[in-house]
Amino acid sequence: MPELTRYRFRDAMSGFFEFPTENARRILPPSLEPVEPHHGTSVFSMTAFEFTESMVGPYGEVVMSVIVAPLVKPGQPFPKSGFYPYLVGTTTRAAREHAIERWHLPHWMEDVDIAFERQEDRIAVRVKADGAPVADMTIYEYAWSPVSHLYQSFMKDGDGNYLAQLTMEGQHSEHEEEKGSLRLHEHAFNKMLSIADVYDTPFREQWMKDGLQTFQPLVQLEAA
Repeated sequence: MPELTRYRFRDAMSGFFEFPTENARRILPPSLEPVEPHHGTSVFSMTAFEFTESMVGPYGEVVMSVIVAPLVKPGQPFPKSGFYPYLVGTTTRAAREHAIERWHLPHWMEDVDIAFERQEDRIAVRVKADGAPVADMTIYEYAWSPVSHLYQSFMKDGDGNYLAQLTMEGQHSEHEEEKGSLRLHEHAFNKMLSIADVYDTPFREQWMKDGLQTFQPLVQLEAA
C-alpha cells in the first residue's frame, strides 16, 4: 500500500476571491487552466492552517493559490477543486524543508508569523513576514457537518510538473454569504498579485476544525 503522509490540524480556514484571469495566467504554468466563475475573472485562494501533529511537529502555514481545473480520469473520484499553490509560508524551518523536499512546493524562505484570533462565529488570521504585515483575513462560520473532501494540488519546479491528491477530513463549515474579508498589504510576499484588482470580500468561505489532511504519494506528470 502506498505510503500516506498525514497532518493533523486545529483549524484550516480558506477564502476564495475573484481576481483578473490576466493575473492568474501570469502566475500559472501554461499547462494549467484557471477556473473562471465569470469570463475574465479567476479565483485566488488564501488558506491558513494551524497544524498540531506532523512529521516535523506543530507549525503554522499560509498557502497562496490559484484555483485550477482538476485532472479527472474515468472511474476515479471527482475532486472538490484543484489548486496551484504559488507561494507557501511556514512558521518553522523544519516544516519548510519538509514541504520543499517532499511536495516541491514554492516557499517564502524565512519563517513567517501567523496569528489566529478565534471568536464564537468567526476566525481571523494575521500573517507577517520580515516583521511587516502580509495579509489579514477573516472567515465566518455557517452550519457544521463532518466531511471528507478530495482535492488536487499541482506543483512545478525546475525538475518537472507534479500532482498531489489529498483528502481533508473534519468538522466543516462552508458558505457564500460574503461576510468575510481580506486585506493584502504591499509586501514582496504578494508580488505576484495585482493587489488593487483582488476582491476583498470572499465569494466562498471555508473553515474546518479538528481535522486530518492526508496526502497520497506525489506523482510526476508528463511535460505538456
